[in-house]
Amino acid sequence: MLRSYHILRGFQRLHSTEAGVLEYRTRNAEISKNLTKWYPSLSNIPKPTIDVSRFIKEYDGLKVDDRSTTHTLRGKITNMRFSGKKIGFINLLNDEKSLQVIVNLSNLPMSVGEFQAHMRKFKIGDHIQVTGFPGVSQKQGTLSLKVNSELKMLSPAQIPIPPKLLDSSKRNSNKTLDYLVNGTEAIYIRHLVTKRIREWLYKQEFIEVETPIISSKSNGANAKPFITHCTAIDKEQPFELRIAPELWLKRLCIGGMNKIFEIGKVFRNEGIDSTHNPEFTTLEFYQCYINMEQLIEMSESLLIYVCQGIDKPKAQELLDQIKANNGKFKRLEFLPTLTQKTGIDFDNMDLNNAELLKEKLRKANISISESSVSPQQILDELCGKYIESQCDTLLPTIIYHHPTVLSPLAKTDSNNVQITKRFEIFINRKEYMNAYEEENCPDLQLEKFTNQLASKTQFKDDEMMAVDLPYVQAMKYGMPPIGGFGLGIDRLCMLLADTQRIEEVLSFGTLDDVNRQ
Repeated sequence: MLRSYHILRGFQRLHSTEAGVLEYRTRNAEISKNLTKWYPSLSNIPKPTIDVSRFIKEYDGLKVDDRSTTHTLRGKITNMRFSGKKIGFINLLNDEKSLQVIVNLSNLPMSVGEFQAHMRKFKIGDHIQVTGFPGVSQKQGTLSLKVNSELKMLSPAQIPIPPKLLDSSKRNSNKTLDYLVNGTEAIYIRHLVTKRIREWLYKQEFIEVETPIISSKSNGANAKPFITHCTAIDKEQPFELRIAPELWLKRLCIGGMNKIFEIGKVFRNEGIDSTHNPEFTTLEFYQCYINMEQLIEMSESLLIYVCQGIDKPKAQELLDQIKANNGKFKRLEFLPTLTQKTGIDFDNMDLNNAELLKEKLRKANISISESSVSPQQILDELCGKYIESQCDTLLPTIIYHHPTVLSPLAKTDSNNVQITKRFEIFINRKEYMNAYEEENCPDLQLEKFTNQLASKTQFKDDEMMAVDLPYVQAMKYGMPPIGGFGLGIDRLCMLLADTQRIEEVLSFGTLDDVNRQ
């Protein structure tokens, strides 16, 4: 994952001294006179015979030049230096692998003047094609391609790349330049995370599916949606971007799918900060006939599998923490923990009654913010203050048996209607996973939807879930017991990349960063 970093460091050190010599503006005037020459179609150029990575593997350990073999390669110039007037050295980068290219006048049919004029055409950042034979440098024996024909320009750089780019605002407002200067390690970490997730799911025989992103109503989470319109249907009818794929995925389970998952974008019209972006990526999977304990075991197994494939210090630290806890996550039960921390008996009170909750808190001299007015908001704030605050370690902590009032889509505990078979997983006080046994009784689901609507009306809470009658109707065909799981992929990438800001793991930053590019 650090391959590009070391390659680009070398380029940066050289570029600071070469920038005055390699004058881009002068060359740009020449480029403008014959654009097709400087930007040729690859269809008119001989194909490469090998790429940089394969060349390095094939000729690893080469001791002497092999003039019997000729290869053609393509890549980007990340470094140029000269030894006298007759020899030039180029670092050629392709797919995060770098190869030294030696351009020696003795191997080319041209004069010294022609050689120097030819080399002046090329600058750091150019994409080129080179042809030559495998060889080694004389002093250090470095594997190289020794050019025996003219370099071919594929695409010139018209702007020099700065040697450093450290200011976070400048980096986030021009991610293309950021990647050129600082490398693309974060993108590779994200690729490995999603790759390992898919591998784990495929090993469990899950099927990947896709569900609608735009519909007349978003649902599946307590969040505010983005609203748009579709000119092809009805310009007056509002459409919404999905805030979660959950209800669509569960419809597929009702329709006969047993193990399914989706990795995709969701959109929530809410705040932007160091850990939130209105557009983010989630994993959701659903499996029929599994319970909460099985979901917990699957969560542990998935996180361990992902970390085992990420060669980063934070991944190893996380694995060490889990191993030290006998391969299990720490656990905190929601209501008993609140009772222990506050002295209030939450198990034996009506958690749907906001005024009763406030009265109990006043008697216990516990203050809450004025914005917490609904039962959901009050309990959520208490959870953050007294339970999530105990999830401040790298060892993942499970908060389980959430109140029913907080969990409208989760299965109510048959032995205690106050709580559900739901859990969340926190690491260093941040939520990473949310899972539960799904409510599969259409009558109870409708009742929970209705309670959410009443709370939305009474407390003007826009994040309450809407009543989804078509979903309830689909449940009546016979919804099997289902276990559902959700994971925030962006946050997991942040954790393993050891960064505190979400824009560092998004290809072009958060929404405000995107708007500046």
